[in-house]
Amino acid sequence: PSDINPNVVLTEESNRLYGLHNYVSRLPKIQQDIIAKETTEERDVREERRESIKQSFLYGWNGYKTYALGADELKPLSNKSNNPFGGLGATLVDSIGTMLIMELDIDELLPLIQKIKVKPDEQMSVFETIIRYLGGLLSAFELSDHPRKHILLDKAEEIGLALLPAFETAFGLPYYHFNPLTKVSKTNTTYLADAATIQLEFITLSYHTGNPIFAEKAQVIMDFIDSADYSQGVTVPGLYPSDINIADGYFKNSVISFGAMGDSAYEYFLKQYLLVDGTVPQFGRMYEQSIDSMKSHMLVQLPGAKFLYLTPYDADRKLKTNAMDHLTCFVPGMLAIGSKIFNRPDDMKVAKGLLETCVHMYRSSNTHLSPEIWSVGKDSVPYNAMTYGKSEEELVNARSWKNWRNRHVATPPSPPPKKQEPIQKFSRVLEDVPETPDGSVIYDTRYLLRPETIESLFVMYRMTGDPVYQEYGWLIYQGIETYCKTKSAYASVKNVRLSKMDTTSNQIDSMETFLFAETFKYLYLLFSPPDLISLDKFVFNTEAHPLLRRPMDFSK
Repeated sequence: PSDINPNVVLTEESNRLYGLHNYVSRLPKIQQDIIAKETTEERDVREERRESIKQSFLYGWNGYKTYALGADELKPLSNKSNNPFGGLGATLVDSIGTMLIMELDIDELLPLIQKIKVKPDEQMSVFETIIRYLGGLLSAFELSDHPRKHILLDKAEEIGLALLPAFETAFGLPYYHFNPLTKVSKTNTTYLADAATIQLEFITLSYHTGNPIFAEKAQVIMDFIDSADYSQGVTVPGLYPSDINIADGYFKNSVISFGAMGDSAYEYFLKQYLLVDGTVPQFGRMYEQSIDSMKSHMLVQLPGAKFLYLTPYDADRKLKTNAMDHLTCFVPGMLAIGSKIFNRPDDMKVAKGLLETCVHMYRSSNTHLSPEIWSVGKDSVPYNAMTYGKSEEELVNARSWKNWRNRHVATPPSPPPKKQEPIQKFSRVLEDVPETPDGSVIYDTRYLLRPETIESLFVMYRMTGDPVYQEYGWLIYQGIETYCKTKSAYASVKNVRLSKMDTTSNQIDSMETFLFAETFKYLYLLFSPPDLISLDKFVFNTEAHPLLRRPMDFSK
């Protein structure tokens, strides 16, 4: 690495929830000044909603604390514990950053963190361990001013060191599952998202510990992906099939996804660039190449509609699948940020179109909760920036005008003088729910407490100031309160179309840790002042753990 510590001295003496005291990014500003436009009445409503979300977090947290503290998850119907992530206390670690942002006391949690045994004798997901445990601990360390916060960094380093043997493979790609005690894995297959979603955490861990090994491991993976070509199964530049054989470095199938198994890899191309303040151009180049190829090969539109769809793509057969999953709904927020950072205005248009689709899946369901997977409407066509959103009549008229002009106008007329753009006025009043496009059906009716749409709403609100995004978020929150709440916490829902049946019988005995790490956090921040965890000061890992942005370069 060329820099263990940044060349610029950044003081960290101010309230940590507002970022490094004298850090000003050299990259374009992401957020708008929203609060300056807020009325007293709007502020009171916003604060009331924010407090409601905080109380919901505490309701779920107290259920976990009562029945499953120290376990990975609470099963919210049976009130039993569940340990899908090694039994290290995933909900505990995933919640600490949210508690700090909500200004809740974490004093009693630090001894529990200190007691975590990081080498259980079982196969653990390297990816999940890094994004939940490592990301959660590092974020809490950066956000906290607790005198014993070193416990958080010490445990993060212990976990990082325990996972290092998982990266001792032919190409430096980590095993998908790995036993940190026996140092054994049972598979040579991993997934793109699992390999390419450890970089923010490992770079940050190297920064705080002064040990470059973690950032070096992360960079090896980036260089591998960056150099992958046709001989390794990559046939479209910037788009990478989901399955990778870590023994021979070959991308085993040709299906590319911005949803399950691929999603966060593309997210981290952009977020690494933000984390290091643009000091590594490679990250930005990889992101832009991926987005260009995604728009050319994967994005589809419906004639005359605002809806856009992003579905998996089989590069060998050159075919798009007909399904979009909720995990893909993080993409609008990613594209919106990228549009500012790299001056790509069309990406903002695409972000809004995809978010229209994601929000519609909530608004059009009887519970105001989104299904897990849905199909694309019929008559879909590849995305075209010139025709997107235009009706057939508008397109016919445009073509007719162009044809007439080509026949009758010898020289083009002078362009009209530019008019000053009117000041954009926003409204909180939601428009009527548009009709669901013909042919769009629900494939998987479950709502799993997922955060991705709320994440994009949060980003879009911070970037535009449009309060409609807050109203959409509040609608989703009310759906969660009405249909997910149990006697002890919150549960996933079996069928989002069923609103009249008994609530309990439509619930699943499962409460994922990301409810605390992501869903409630993004909702809370959606109604918080914009300088709290500003996007110009922080970057969120894929589990919504905010990490401080600062110039640093471990790529060399």
